[in-house]
Amino acid sequence: MGYRTKIESLKIRLEDTLQKPKVIENTVVQEITVTCEKHGEYQTYKRKLLSLRGMETQGECPECLREKIIALEQEYQAVELKRVHQEKLNLLKFFNVPKRFDMASLDNYEPINSYARQCLAVCKSYAAKWPERLKQGGGLVMCGKPGTGKNHLAIGIGKSIIENFMASVRLTSAIKIARNFKATWTKDSEERESDVIEMYASPDLLIIDEVGVQFGSDVEKMILFEIINCRYENLKPTILISNLLKEELATFVGERVMDRMNDGGGCTLTFTWESYRSRKKAA
Repeated sequence: MGYRTKIESLKIRLEDTLQKPKVIENTVVQEITVTCEKHGEYQTYKRKLLSLRGMETQGECPECLREKIIALEQEYQAVELKRVHQEKLNLLKFFNVPKRFDMASLDNYEPINSYARQCLAVCKSYAAKWPERLKQGGGLVMCGKPGTGKNHLAIGIGKSIIENFMASVRLTSAIKIARNFKATWTKDSEERESDVIEMYASPDLLIIDEVGVQFGSDVEKMILFEIINCRYENLKPTILISNLLKEELATFVGERVMDRMNDGGGCTLTFTWESYRSRKKAA
């Protein structure tokens, strides 16, 4: 019997103790005073079965029942906290964030100008309104100069929705997707193309990095479109990260992909400012 069932059972017993029992044929109900060793006297009801001598029931101590309910609820909360904590750890392990971004979050991203602050605000809103994203399937495109914090923000979104909504997030790259897909073409492969698509189509959020780094063959573009389209049809949000400019990315992945990414409340963020790494070197 689970915690919730035990708690509800105790609550029913408490309610039965406090209320006058219903009239049942061949029984008699009597209001009595009973002494609990722990809580003292309490009023309750005793029912006698007339057809069987000595067969009787009486209400339990309300305070004892309340204490049992409180103790079970506290125990249940402790078990739930432990379960939720472990589930979040499992989700973070599945997310598989690179060590370089272990500490990355939306709270410690440091915008260097007003445009960066706007991007941060959009990412925070995207994460905070995650239930709406799931209803609409809106994606997010982060494109522009390298070293401007695109990965930091995307990973921050992933960590935020894991922490607040227990969502599943997968981080990968366009190259890995193409490599996994092509691996199914070998004779000894145990996976099919559909297995790879399902692997990337199933998480609540998929973050695809390095879009545009791969050679960009028609096959690779088809693979990317197949996965994004599958997620689009199932209202599963996707985040694309690319060092290409917006126009270059649209040319590379095609207008169909960009349209799907921007549908359902999705948007494109362009990172045009100086690289953080360049600023550190200059300093």
